[in-house]
Amino acid sequence: EFDLDLAITKIKEHFSKEEVIDNYDNELLNWIEDDWEEDYESEYDWYVDHNNGEVQDVVISDIISWYKKEFNKELSIDDHSELHDAIKSEYSL
Repeated sequence: EFDLDLAITKIKEHFSKEEVIDNYDNELLNWIEDDWEEDYESEYDWYVDHNNGEVQDVVISDIISWYKKEFNKELSIDDHSELHDAIKSEYSL
């Protein structure tokens, strides 16, 4: 049986907000085109206008993969979706 609260607790113990933000910032650079400076003040502004949450999905997927491996868990599609949404909310992604 999947326990969302326990999963989030374990994830929060392992991944600080600062670490997740750093992972987000680092991943964001992979999704930015080289000419972003022509029309935007920051990489983030360019990303917001040109992408659809790919960076968030990569960071959240990495966290879920860690959780599944660390605790030898298989998640149903519903459990995976619920955990994805909870991580997104917890870390304001």
